[in-house]
Amino acid sequence: MNDTSFKWTCITCDKEIPQHLEYCAECEEKRYRKIGGLLYLPLINILFIAYSYFNSLAVTLSAGMGTLGRLPISQTIYLFIAAGVNLIFLLFVIYIVSLFLRKKKELPLAYCALLVSSVTLMLIDRVATSYIFPQLTLDFAQVMPVITYVIYACIWIPYFRTSVRVKKTFIW
Repeated sequence: MNDTSFKWTCITCDKEIPQHLEYCAECEEKRYRKIGGLLYLPLINILFIAYSYFNSLAVTLSAGMGTLGRLPISQTIYLFIAAGVNLIFLLFVIYIVSLFLRKKKELPLAYCALLVSSVTLMLIDRVATSYIFPQLTLDFAQVMPVITYVIYACIWIPYFRTSVRVKKTFIW
């Protein structure tokens, strides 16, 4: 029998570590310094959200300018207000992308706020549109994006609030 005791070592650099760890402090810092794991999915989705707000801004602004003087004033005002709200949300999404890429600790709260406010904005938009434009019916094509965003928010808000990966990448 050998009298040497078993030593726990870091997976990457073979430094001695406690038994409950896999990496030493330096290697763990390097490992979580980069965006990785499931965090690529929210980043890709943020880019899709930015595209959707930009597209919505272009469509509502074009509709507002194209129907100026031909629609009742309440409908025209609504289109311009919707374009302004889309611009504000687009700027907010750009801010969140910058937080994400710079790995700032404000990101988890800002991202959760974006998801909640996006769902709220979609609900308000659907209700206001059906009220201001009575000729447009609320159908499956208008309701399904809201349901999709709610499901997405139900997945990613808890992840951003409780994930060790998020905390080590953005907070610690």
